[in-house]
Amino acid sequence: MANYLVTGGTGQIGSFLCDELAEEGHKVVCLDFKPNMDNVSQIADKITVVTGDVENLGELADLVKRHSIERIIHLAAFLVFDSKARPSKAYQVNIMGTNNVLEAARLLDVNKTVLASSVSVYGDIRPRRPGVVDEQDYLNTPFDPYSTSKIANELMGRFYRENYGLDLTCLRVTAAWGPRRYSGYTGRFNEVIRKAAIGEDTDVPEDFSYREMRLKWLYVKDAGHGFSFASKVKGKSRSYLYNLGSKEAFGWRELVQALKEVCPERKIGIRELEKPTAMSMTVAGPNGLDVDCSLIYDEMGFTPQFTLRSAVKDMVRYERARLRIPSC
Repeated sequence: MANYLVTGGTGQIGSFLCDELAEEGHKVVCLDFKPNMDNVSQIADKITVVTGDVENLGELADLVKRHSIERIIHLAAFLVFDSKARPSKAYQVNIMGTNNVLEAARLLDVNKTVLASSVSVYGDIRPRRPGVVDEQDYLNTPFDPYSTSKIANELMGRFYRENYGLDLTCLRVTAAWGPRRYSGYTGRFNEVIRKAAIGEDTDVPEDFSYREMRLKWLYVKDAGHGFSFASKVKGKSRSYLYNLGSKEAFGWRELVQALKEVCPERKIGIRELEKPTAMSMTVAGPNGLDVDCSLIYDEMGFTPQFTLRSAVKDMVRYERARLRIPSC
């Protein structure tokens, strides 16, 4: 068993990650600026939740030292819409906060650190292979605060790994879909499934209605499992950077079909678009660009725990249980 620090540990991915780590018997410390205790209510007696800020290096280092932290998983960040609304704060949290995590790991000899990046760094690129991007493609990162801060984090992490020998892995997440997030870009996607689960008819948002959409998004429990899995690799991972997503791409046809298998009486409307919306134009997956995630499967041996169908069933069960609604 190991002592973990999970920044952003009560967020969507972080809370499911902490579920897994706590159930395995690890000591888990969650650091969050505004802890969402509802997300970790079932494991509240098994973890330590600390209200704090990754912008404070002294506080972060003290936390690592006081709890004898051996592994850090860094998920805390200002996300896309919040970053656009408060760019200065986003750069402070996403860039300087990440640098503080790296410094704490370096100064206190943390055994393993895993950073979260995002496929938002790809932007609207011309990949080496038509229609698909991988870890070797040159980026055309959008200039929004979230995307630019994520590419800065990737570069900082590479510097710390190569110059200080830090045992560090960076996971470039396609996106996590599923419970516990109903706002923001992916939150709109999750709302469709949530509404169908609780007995409401719904429509697919235009941001996800492009007919050529190819999502390599992971169910949130598998996304959390990906970070847990990477943190347990013995010795340095062969590569520094891995795309973390599903093996097979899916679109709304496949998702709606899986959802109707669970709740066949629900009406789910969709008006397919001939081209992506302005919001989705630079987002790999919703814009039709495939993301090659094979490296983490082939090199690291990662295996998701859910298929698309079993994930949809799991989310429907989760949402109905949360509101104490009988099964469909």
